[in-house]
Amino acid sequence: MRRNRQSGRSIFVTVGTTQFDALIEAISDPQFITHISRTDGCGAFTSLTVQYGRGSVIPFARVNGNDTALSCDAYQFKPSLRQDMEDADLIISHAGAGSIMEGMELCTAANKSCGRQKKKLVVVTNAALMHGHQSELADALEARGHLYVVRDPRELLQEDTLRRIEAFDQVPFEGGDGGKDFSALVDD
Repeated sequence: MRRNRQSGRSIFVTVGTTQFDALIEAISDPQFITHISRTDGCGAFTSLTVQYGRGSVIPFARVNGNDTALSCDAYQFKPSLRQDMEDADLIISHAGAGSIMEGMELCTAANKSCGRQKKKLVVVTNAALMHGHQSELADALEARGHLYVVRDPRELLQEDTLRRIEAFDQVPFEGGDGGKDFSALVDD
């Protein structure tokens, strides 16, 4: 599904190879769409691309038409998500270790190259998976300032949450001791 691809600020949402219908429902909600596409306050996004994996919820099914200037695109899988992640100003990801690592790496590289805080990573934890291990990893990286954690996808419907994400000043991820810091976090 593709609608009106435009230039401007963009969001990329990914659930990887998993099913995370609660996240897809939240970002497809007309309330979320309205908040992110507003030209005042915390919005001003013009593009939303969603990779919804094995999910049973089809993104944007509840969005009637396209009343906003927001371009919406959705797909299940691609051989690589890297280009979509590189193109995004805001990455909203499930809390899978691979997606987190790639998101942090791209945010660090993008923000260094442009000399300002441009790209941000938001991780939405899925408490239903892996006995909460995603929360532990995400919380540890949030404590270091490398990403912003949302613990319940419905929080994305709150304008206050979106304002906190906009205000979030992401700390570049330098890889610790050759990446050993990240490995230790995953092992813990």
